[in-house]
Amino acid sequence: MSSLHACAAGIFSASIIRDFRHYYNSCRLSFTKMRQNCEIFSKIAVCRLHPGAQACMIKLYYDFPERKKGSSPVNRDSNNSRKNGKNKYYDQYGQPVDEYGRPVDRHGIPYAEYDKDGNPPRKGASAQRKQTRPQAKQTDGTSGRRVSPNANSQKPGAQKKKKRRLPVVRIILIALVAVLALVVWDINHLLNQYTYDDTNESSLSANTEDGIMTLALFGVDTRENCDSGTRADAIMIMSVDPARSSVKLVSLMRDSYVEVPEHGKTKLCHAYGYEDGGPQLMLETLNNAFDMNITEYMTVDFAQMASIIDAVGGVTVTLTEDELAETNKFIDEYCWENNMPTQRIEAAGEQELNGIQAMTYGRIRKGNTGGDWQRTERQSVVLNQVFSKATGNPITLLKFLHGLMPNITSSMSKADFWYMGLRTIVHGMPSMGHIRLPLEGEWQYGTTSDGMSVIQFNDNVLAHHLHDYIFNDITPQAIED
Repeated sequence: MSSLHACAAGIFSASIIRDFRHYYNSCRLSFTKMRQNCEIFSKIAVCRLHPGAQACMIKLYYDFPERKKGSSPVNRDSNNSRKNGKNKYYDQYGQPVDEYGRPVDRHGIPYAEYDKDGNPPRKGASAQRKQTRPQAKQTDGTSGRRVSPNANSQKPGAQKKKKRRLPVVRIILIALVAVLALVVWDINHLLNQYTYDDTNESSLSANTEDGIMTLALFGVDTRENCDSGTRADAIMIMSVDPARSSVKLVSLMRDSYVEVPEHGKTKLCHAYGYEDGGPQLMLETLNNAFDMNITEYMTVDFAQMASIIDAVGGVTVTLTEDELAETNKFIDEYCWENNMPTQRIEAAGEQELNGIQAMTYGRIRKGNTGGDWQRTERQSVVLNQVFSKATGNPITLLKFLHGLMPNITSSMSKADFWYMGLRTIVHGMPSMGHIRLPLEGEWQYGTTSDGMSVIQFNDNVLAHHLHDYIFNDITPQAIED
């Protein structure tokens, strides 16, 4: 009897345990379903709340105890992505979101777009869905900072932003090429405006010594025409040394007593004014007297120097009272001949001179102003400032060339100008240097048999100084008393 009781008790216990397990499983499934429904309801409700309430609800949702905290965000190319391919973005807890960070269902539709009854939107609302962007904020769960819901999502535009930088670089490069092409076109246009003297067919590149280019610069005044022709008031030798990135000017005094071929000993400036003279005879005279090999020249009329000086913004000089009086006299004469108002300098001392004032200042030599020696010095002061300003920046250089090129005559071809220009700036803007020969203490005034006042010196000493300065980069030292 006891055995039957024991068997019945076992069967009853087993039945009770089976029923309990079934009830437990039913309750567990109901609880899970209820929790899922609550989650869906919370997702729908959060999107309809005030932004501040949304943040709180989202925080509670993501802080649910059964969530797997610390899980890394999932990107579109992750191995954990859904097999159906509908969801491309996941938040930091591995939950599917759209491109703006909003929770979505298994079809990729944001819960924020469900209606009040919990039904998903119709297909026609997909276009409108892409245009809406939530304003809700959430915390990152670790530091408590407020971050955007899409902080851990990957936007399609993130890759495009990097690609947008390339067109900007292209635009900059195209602009630089366009500016360079415009500058080249402008310079080439300027090279068509000077007067080309093709008497001598030699090439500048073929007449360089140790890579140094040399040419003669002549400043003439066509107003001083006489039976013997136009004389050169300013005589210079310019050298371009690309290796040292330097341009040097050597001023020679116009009254220097030298041997002029076929005309004997006379003033250097006379070689330009003879009927059979001109630039070619001047070059021959310079080469014979100072052992040079100069084949090219440039001539500029002093009447046009005003526009060249104005192109670089004028110069600053210091005038004495005698220089002020003599300069104003020449200014009045120049303005009267050209039917323009006078532009007199107001006072002695340091003054800013415009083109006309600086041009006349560089030509005076009478009235206790120091004769030809001081005139050469004044010309060097003006030209040094003009060249220094012209080479100071590319814009001023272009202005200088616009004022210079239409007013010069040269034996250099366009190819020679390009050759000299490119060789000059290959190492950057060159430095400027200037000296005046003969040096102080190495010359004296003299008078010829026919009463002509000249400057006498030793030709060999001057040639030695000239070669040292141009080819050896040695600045000659003046003789001390």
